[in-house]
Amino acid sequence: MKKTKIWTAILAALTLTVSANAKLQGSEDYQPKEESSSEWSALLSVGGGNSLIARDGTIFMNLRVGVVLNPYISLGAYFSTILSDVKNPKVRHPQMLDYHSYGIFAEPVVFRNGMFSISLPISIGGGSVNFMNKGDEDGFKSDDAFFTSDFSAQFNFRVTKLLEVSIGGGYRLFAGIEENNLKNKDFRTPFGELRFTFKEF
Repeated sequence: MKKTKIWTAILAALTLTVSANAKLQGSEDYQPKEESSSEWSALLSVGGGNSLIARDGTIFMNLRVGVVLNPYISLGAYFSTILSDVKNPKVRHPQMLDYHSYGIFAEPVVFRNGMFSISLPISIGGGSVNFMNKGDEDGFKSDDAFFTSDFSAQFNFRVTKLLEVSIGGGYRLFAGIEENNLKNKDFRTPFGELRFTFKEF
């Protein structure tokens, strides 16, 4: 679908950026600076991956902004959405759905060894489920609000001084979904994620 192609293009561009920066600032030239608990910096992160909604595979995207308080904790806000529309199997008429959510996150680092680290991010927020019936010219309409939270494990590799690439997965919870015959369990899902974070180390 069109959204999927856009996301694929974004990931491709980021991959090329990683490759170019790695050549310019390879591991031979870059060494991690000494950790300091008194320094903080801003972060910008974009990521995406696969999850399940109403038994259908979906592609989601996360955008995060925040601060790195010290080498072992980051805090901030996030926006999440799905890029592939999902068919609602709980109604007889053709109906598509997607959702958007906003919230806050905390990401503690539990292990660090040079340019590699492991973190356990958690987040909590809320959002809305949007529905569109076949032939609806007005597009998606917000019909249901929800609370959501997720927790995951991320394996992080510092590529350059400003770029970190992470891969991991976790579980996402929902509460408050009850429209169009859908339940919270239709949205609760494990997920896998690839993430690019720009921050000063």
